[in-house]
Amino acid sequence: MYAVVWTEMKKLRRCAAWKAGLLAVLLADLFAFAPVFANDGVRKDFTLVMNNILESNCIYFFPALILLTGGFLARREYADDTLKNLLTVPVSFRKLLLGKLLVLLFMTAAFSVFGWGCGVLLCGVAGLPDLTPLSAVSWMARILLGNLCLFIAVLPLTILSAFDTDAVYACAAAGLVYGTLARVEWAPMNYYPVKAVLILFDPQCGAGYDFVHYSKAGAGITLLAVFLLSAALFLLLRPAVPDRRKPPKKAARKKGW
Repeated sequence: MYAVVWTEMKKLRRCAAWKAGLLAVLLADLFAFAPVFANDGVRKDFTLVMNNILESNCIYFFPALILLTGGFLARREYADDTLKNLLTVPVSFRKLLLGKLLVLLFMTAAFSVFGWGCGVLLCGVAGLPDLTPLSAVSWMARILLGNLCLFIAVLPLTILSAFDTDAVYACAAAGLVYGTLARVEWAPMNYYPVKAVLILFDPQCGAGYDFVHYSKAGAGITLLAVFLLSAALFLLLRPAVPDRRKPPKKAARKKGW
């Protein structure tokens, strides 16, 4: 497995997926930093910006980013026509996809740290209060763990897009809706995977609403159930591997001159 993961990591140098991901994370930070300039009477500090970054990651940007990046990692073997070469080595298709999912997990962590660093830099340049080394480290852990749990929340869609590369863009579009619905404040949303991530890591989730009371234990059980469902999908789905036993069809020649 180490060789598979290391090979996939080296492939990233030859593609622009990680560059596009960094750009998307930067845009997410700018989107989260924009309320600092609003004259709405709310105290503007480091905690506000970090909380906005966590929410924008979960609701708007990271679900689609994870799905698009994961779909790209799986689809490139078909697009570059390298799958036929990979299938000649003693590595199963599922092991290859598992290696790609591990690389996607690493990229999610790297995007999270990059987004946190950009947020700290923006807050430092703006001179926002409450920016201390302890608070910065605390929010780095919160954002990193939140996005890793978000990786689990969208894992079923990621696996579907990995096994069926034609469904990549459909799954990415579903990821946008999947994340946006987490804005709803409703007691049954405690068992909605993306909302569960916010319940666990967003201290402002549900604050100010008397009609909702979220349970962190229920949110944790929800993410565990999603992970088990993802494992079952990974074992049950059949990979879309071309049949090597059938020779390719030859084009029929036209008769006559």
